[in-house]
Amino acid sequence: MEARRARAVFFDCTPYMAEFFDAPALALVPELELRVARPAAPEVIEVLRGATAAVHFQTKLTEPILAACPDLKRIVFLGTGVSSWVDLPAAERRGIRVRRVLGYADRTVAEHAIALAFDCARRVAQMDREIRGGTWRSDALFELAGKTLGIVGLGGIGRTTARLGAALGLRVIGWNRSPVPEEVPCEQCPLDEVLTEADIVSLHLGLNDETRGILDRRRLRLLKPDAVFVNTARGALVDQAALTELLGEGRIAAAGLDVFAEEPLPPGHPLTRLANVTLTAHAAWMSPEAARRLVRLGLEGLREELDSLP
Repeated sequence: MEARRARAVFFDCTPYMAEFFDAPALALVPELELRVARPAAPEVIEVLRGATAAVHFQTKLTEPILAACPDLKRIVFLGTGVSSWVDLPAAERRGIRVRRVLGYADRTVAEHAIALAFDCARRVAQMDREIRGGTWRSDALFELAGKTLGIVGLGGIGRTTARLGAALGLRVIGWNRSPVPEEVPCEQCPLDEVLTEADIVSLHLGLNDETRGILDRRRLRLLKPDAVFVNTARGALVDQAALTELLGEGRIAAAGLDVFAEEPLPPGHPLTRLANVTLTAHAAWMSPEAARRLVRLGLEGLREELDSLP
């Protein structure tokens, strides 16, 4: 009897991501069903009924969803922070192997972090808003050259940010939970020292039980009053209420934030009312180059997972 063919479904592709699933990409996994949608939980279960593998991008796969999909054996999440999107203990209990995609956006995210630092230092977005509102006022916080860039988390993105910072003439210091290769232009320091010494603090940690809330009120208060804080990692790494309060008081000079405790950021949120904050919509990863790498690496991983099935 002929073996049953594995069924793979990308059930929540966005219109933007769909543009990068061209013929060469799809040739890697010709059996993949590509669906451009944002399904609710009942629709996810319906679409995944009988599927062996799932690819997903913008939907949380909870224990009830996984329990309703007994044929599911493989999950490929198109991104890095898989623990925010898949109930990993539930997947492990059900024998579902979960895979994420690493390294696809290191340069893109690092560029976005540096762009936010530039914006905060030069007050670009703030002046733009004021001019559009009829106010002509020049402003700037400081010049970057010679300042200290503190990087919290020196994985792929953090290391790339360190190289960009060093190329701009910044002194780069950083903290990481494990040793960093010597070729990375960064002096490793204790976390509190990084926060105390840096003129710009850029956050690049992954989110897990150990790092959740790592920048609490005490640590945020270690930042210099004229410091810039940048977060392109995860909102839950930071005590957002404390950060908002300290920015409102001028205890932290400025912030560039791409990620938040709740996304999308609700209309009228206190952060939206602060002139010294620049906000972007979890877009640091987003560039055509990064999206193409994400699709290619994700499909290569899916191919490996499907080929590994008994």
